[in-house]
Amino acid sequence: MISSGRHPKKEIADALRRADGAGLLVKQIHRGHRWGEVICTYCQARRSVWTTPRDPGTHAKQIDRFALDHRHPLPLGEDAPS
Repeated sequence: MISSGRHPKKEIADALRRADGAGLLVKQIHRGHRWGEVICTYCQARRSVWTTPRDPGTHAKQIDRFALDHRHPLPLGEDAPS
């Protein structure tokens, strides 16, 4: 049994932790083959996260790329999330 909030594939779970640390919203959905999604809170872009992708390593790299592409500047007067 998989604990709540953790993806079953280690590579993807690690990528989701990095995305969460980068300030993106990681949301579990469990709808069909979709485990959830990663959401950029700045521009509202979304990236689906699959439960059983063909290649977990590649899927993790795609999540990392999404997180890297969605590093937006903070509005004036706001501090970085801690």
